[in-house]
Amino acid sequence: MEATPDDHPVWVTSADGTAEHAVPDTAMAAGLELESVCGARFLPAAMTAPPGKTCEECLTHLLVPAPREPEPRRLWRRYVAKH
Repeated sequence: MEATPDDHPVWVTSADGTAEHAVPDTAMAAGLELESVCGARFLPAAMTAPPGKTCEECLTHLLVPAPREPEPRRLWRRYVAKH
């Protein structure tokens, strides 16, 4: 699931206990099966379950900013300057 700047990630442990994934708070009400920012779909563990190992892919998605697409004006200026 693609996280937006308005989403706040919530770390949720998977029911199998293998990992703790970051889930956008807007996706928490979507149903029983959750989708994390890394794209993993999983069932959440009980709230009394200990935290699992932090998912490295989720961490990367949260720490590395998404690449910006170039603005059309910048591309136009480069084209005009070359020709």
